[in-house]
Amino acid sequence: MPTPVMHLALAEEILRGDALSPATRRLLIEQRGPFLLGNTAPDVQTVSGQERAETHFYHVWRPPPPDESARSACESLLAAHPALARADALPPAQAAFVAGYLAHLLLDELWLKRVFRRYFLQDWGPLEERLFLHNVLRTWMDRRDQRRLNGTVAAALREAEPRGWLAFVGDDPLRRWRDLLVAQFDPGRSIQTAEVFAQRMGVPVRTIEHVLASPRQMEERIFRHLSQDTLESFHDASYRQSLVLIDNYIGGATNQ
Repeated sequence: MPTPVMHLALAEEILRGDALSPATRRLLIEQRGPFLLGNTAPDVQTVSGQERAETHFYHVWRPPPPDESARSACESLLAAHPALARADALPPAQAAFVAGYLAHLLLDELWLKRVFRRYFLQDWGPLEERLFLHNVLRTWMDRRDQRRLNGTVAAALREAEPRGWLAFVGDDPLRRWRDLLVAQFDPGRSIQTAEVFAQRMGVPVRTIEHVLASPRQMEERIFRHLSQDTLESFHDASYRQSLVLIDNYIGGATNQ
């Protein structure tokens, strides 16, 4: 699903724009660190040792119901932890964090439905090859999106200090996850996406880099199945839906 870089790039784009309601945008800018951390926090399972579904509230490989009647991940989270459902009842930092958390879940599910299942679970090659190319695509997007970040992400994340924000993840794993991100976003450092995916797949990093370095391979092996125009349309739809979700959630906290 989308990587932390992709989540952070969209979060920063939302904060830089003026499409949120003024009160919501003001709160999130004031609480930028918690909001940015929340936008990555479901991936904390990589340091907490939890099952992915425990932090994401959906299953990647479970077939969707034919009528799409299942709860969304956001709905499942708030149903399981109703104390988080009312942003106006939470401290501002926690409300901003949860808004980011919900935005992460939304983007993940949109990617799962509109990109991963629609394009990479279609039978146009061996499954192992399609999963490899899915990771190549996400690495390519990371490197593109990293250029959209403004260089202050690490400093903002450092300011996020979890204080019992989640009942299902302790503060210590959230801090360790935050520090792992900070180490990669500090000036002069680079995101280790290719290295992480190579380790997961058991392939040399150069295997990923070889495809990334070849526009011809990227076109023939990925973009002829999933065009860059389709990716842009996905981004635009995700941006719009994220705005609605965040404004609806934070609205109660900012209108009291």
